Amino acid sequence: MSVAALAVIAVAILALVALAKRIGVAYPIVLVLGGIVLGFIPGIPRTELPPDLVFLVFLPPLLYWESVTAPTSGFLAGAAWIFQLAVGLVIATTVAVAFVAHHVDPAMGWPAAFVLGAIVSSTDEVAFASIADKLRVPRHLIATIEGESLINDATSLIIYAVAIGAVVGQVFTIGQAVEQLVISVIAAIAIGLAAGAAIVTAWHFTRDDELQPIISLMAPYLAYLPAYHFKVSGVLAVVVTGIFVSRFTPRVLTPRARLRATGFWVTIVFVVNAFIFVLVGMQFHPILIESLSRYSAWHLTWLALAICATVIIVRLAWVYGQALVPFTNEPEHERGKADWAHVSVLAWTGMRGGISLAAALALPLMIGAARFPQRSLIIFLTFAVLLATLVGQGGTLPWLLRLLHISEDDEDAREERLALSRIARVALIRLARLRKEQNVPAPILAALEQHHRSRWREFADAKEGEQYREQVTSQYRAIEGELLAVQRDELLRLRNRGKIDNTVMRRVLTLLDFENEEIALLSTSGHSDIDPEQ
Repeated sequence: MSVAALAVIAVAILALVALAKRIGVAYPIVLVLGGIVLGFIPGIPRTELPPDLVFLVFLPPLLYWESVTAPTSGFLAGAAWIFQLAVGLVIATTVAVAFVAHHVDPAMGWPAAFVLGAIVSSTDEVAFASIADKLRVPRHLIATIEGESLINDATSLIIYAVAIGAVVGQVFTIGQAVEQLVISVIAAIAIGLAAGAAIVTAWHFTRDDELQPIISLMAPYLAYLPAYHFKVSGVLAVVVTGIFVSRFTPRVLTPRARLRATGFWVTIVFVVNAFIFVLVGMQFHPILIESLSRYSAWHLTWLALAICATVIIVRLAWVYGQALVPFTNEPEHERGKADWAHVSVLAWTGMRGGISLAAALALPLMIGAARFPQRSLIIFLTFAVLLATLVGQGGTLPWLLRLLHISEDDEDAREERLALSRIARVALIRLARLRKEQNVPAPILAALEQHHRSRWREFADAKEGEQYREQVTSQYRAIEGELLAVQRDELLRLRNRGKIDNTVMRRVLTLLDFENEEIALLSTSGHSDIDPEQ
């Protein structure tokens, strides 16, 4: 990829993300559509989407960060749903798409049709996570959707490999496919746990604030590359590593390393996501040109509509059908009755993304002396499904949430109140012991007690905490923000007048930024450290 192409994509990302924020649309949708437009502009450097770049460079860090930050407790609650969606729905979608593709276009043989079905059968965690950031969806729904999309690649890629083998003339049986799937899952879990243990051990013995974040960057590749080498699910291996290390990061990472690593990961994940979505959109023009040279516009349109409808309808039918099965009714049911609003959202969130397109582009050009059958058509249809699900379903998801009156549940808020009240309580207990020891100055104890007692009172009881926030929070926030602003202004004046060096200014500014971040993190609960009764 040329420097000019990288510059074009970088400028496009800035402009398109700014536009997405202004119009209130999830940025992946705007980036894909913007990429499509860029692909048709004459003179824009042509860019390709190398499959190895996606699978070996981009995908591991994205999956790692999503698994580290995923609501893992919800995975256990929705395990029955996740398993059936990640295995049963993938198989059903593959078979249905293959059947429709072969019968609508008999020139597409069964092996090639199954290749197409496998490519478009699994949802994309990267696509959903990027869109979900703007949505206020109940946590258990997010956990189910993310859990499905994090592990369904293990199923689809096994079918993908078997179908490609059938294209080249290999003989396989259902038993062999099941055996490959089981081996792939077990081996991926083992590799993921081994990689996670290695990373945690390295963190434990490396107490350096700069080296620990670098080790975190190695984690996804330490899991993905061995799995890729042994031809097992690299996606599942990375997910297992991410979930494993997330259990230990509070103890083995230093506070400063956690802050640095979080800032790094948030930035790199956004940049990689944005790059993928623009690059995916820019592939449409060359894909369309190649497809139109082999097929008529009517044939492409009719086949694309049929495949997209199949993918969407099969998911709708499967999810609604699964909602009727009593023993898999958690967490989308309550007291044995389906929550059809939540089921409807789950059925509509079948977004595909750049991973599907990369799998299509990774198809071999030749099989011996012959071209891979319908390769350009498979790539075109994959892009059509991506567009229909990412832009069509993802773009209409906010409307569906409003129509069904679905909003964020209070699970996070309730658990945050519990955590904040408990940690404040143990701090107060510790301060009481220190007071009895009489070796700490009284003013220090009084200041610390006021701080923690105020926080405990605010979060220990929901109703009392709400009344407390109404009394003091708004005024406290305004004053605290004003104080931070004047302190920053004075700091800049000292630097500009040569009274302090830039390095000193940056260190002190970091202290003010931490205070500002604490206000921002607790602002939704209206936290205040001022007790009006003292």
